[in-house]
Amino acid sequence: MYHPISDYGIIGDLYTVALINRTGSIEWLCLPFLDSPSVFGALLDNEKGGCFSISPEGSYDSTSNYIEDTNILVTSFRSSTGKAELTDFMPVSNEGEELFEEHNSVIFRIIEVTRGNMSFIINFDPAFDYARSLSRISRKENTITASNGNTQLHLMATVPLEAERERSVTTINIDQGEKVYFALAYEKKEDLVCSGERVESYLEKTLQYWKKWLSRAETGRNIDLGYFRESVNRSALTLKLLYYDPTGAIAAAATTSLPEEVGGIRNWDYRYSWVRDTSFTLQALFKLGHLSETEGYLRWIEGLIPECAAGNIRIMYGLRGDEVQFESFLDHLEGYKGSRPVRTGNEAALQTQLDVYGEIMDAALKLSDYAGKIDISMWPFLRNICNHVTRNWMERDMGIWEVRGGPYHFVYSKVMCWVALDRGSRIARRYGFPGETEYWEQTASKIKEEVLDKGWNSVEGYFCQHYETDAIDASALMIPISGFLPFSDIRVRSTVKKIREKLEREGLVYRYRNEDGLSGEEGVFLLCSFWLIDCLIGMGELEEAQLLLCRIQGLANHLGLFSEEYDPE
Repeated sequence: MYHPISDYGIIGDLYTVALINRTGSIEWLCLPFLDSPSVFGALLDNEKGGCFSISPEGSYDSTSNYIEDTNILVTSFRSSTGKAELTDFMPVSNEGEELFEEHNSVIFRIIEVTRGNMSFIINFDPAFDYARSLSRISRKENTITASNGNTQLHLMATVPLEAERERSVTTINIDQGEKVYFALAYEKKEDLVCSGERVESYLEKTLQYWKKWLSRAETGRNIDLGYFRESVNRSALTLKLLYYDPTGAIAAAATTSLPEEVGGIRNWDYRYSWVRDTSFTLQALFKLGHLSETEGYLRWIEGLIPECAAGNIRIMYGLRGDEVQFESFLDHLEGYKGSRPVRTGNEAALQTQLDVYGEIMDAALKLSDYAGKIDISMWPFLRNICNHVTRNWMERDMGIWEVRGGPYHFVYSKVMCWVALDRGSRIARRYGFPGETEYWEQTASKIKEEVLDKGWNSVEGYFCQHYETDAIDASALMIPISGFLPFSDIRVRSTVKKIREKLEREGLVYRYRNEDGLSGEEGVFLLCSFWLIDCLIGMGELEEAQLLLCRIQGLANHLGLFSEEYDPE
């Protein structure tokens, strides 16, 4: 059976992640990296996808939670014979201390009976390469090895495991106070030992890593989060799991092909680093005092400078700076609850989206604000971006939402071109860097003049999605947030009011509701809801902002994680 998306928790090691539901089943894991083919993919095909489950035998109920301020997941089981806890985590190297000689991801699982006696079924059923490749199972002592010829998974345990031809199914009985340890390793780890003492040591180091990272205040900011502390910390920890440590890139999501609506076709592969999404993530981490991720990301961007010498930047990259794959379909998988197609790659990588330049320049200015400087070696790259914008801002593009229609003159894209030139001019003047500053400022003024003329619906009083339509778009909420116009501007207030009338439902906001070239319906988009809250705060409507924030907080699952499953209609 398929489980609601809200049933899943997530763990990771800054290389890849695993999704685990409340039955103790790992149903999404790509190896060796987050964007690699899946080895467990029951999330997208309950029959063929593969999983690794540790679940009680017979009837039981369960819930799950995180150890406070960590990404260590604990699933609690209760049956008529006892209670037990399953602890899942992936160890993370801590500030240069490598836990293993060579990094290959490891998942540790600890099952402990805390009361009575319980039997568990251990089902190890990998399906390599998105279930396109058969696995062969072999056993040596307490280690099960699954192989497809190219990849190996090793499952070690402190109890004997059974082996069949293509999977391993073992039933074990555990008494009160006993613990059983499992280690799932990608490829061979000669220095990995699955013993109670070693696994408990890895657990403690992982716990300390996450607590230390969360409490870090590199920018000197110390914010009292009050009532929202737990929610904000959980969101920060989840965003950190999307950070790819070797390069500093940040994935937009951990999965592919989860549908916008069940049975629909709006199912995309988001396991890539969008320049825009990364900028939004960094802004969130900035405000919580984290600076290392920004520095890592800009180092990654700097590594792409030879390719981007003319300032012509792609909208997304692979996590290792590689090109995004062409979109292809995995027709042998039925998709989540029958939602086809299941896709790999992303065709939107070929699109032109002019807003990305503004997002990079905005991130650079924020780094300057917090770090107090911009590395001079970075400036030629940033300068080229500004010059590229002056030459191309008047072009049509596909917009922030990557519509499959168009191109159009999107208002948000024009605003972010203005942002790029505004931030570039401020950086240049702040540090005395050479640049065409006056020309950038003149061009920024032209952009603003055009947006205020062609992007404004003077009859109904709001900023449109693009010049060729009267449709309204939630991205207009970024007009005051970006500084393009002040929150007090009557046009801003009128636009916010119209967005609430046309796009808001019970505190949640749709991106847009007009035709976009695809069949199916849009769901609400949580980011837009938070933009609305930012605008309400900027306009001084604090009580209304807090009301909406509490409303959204109440939609989180039992772990404090958000999904897009809720539709107010």
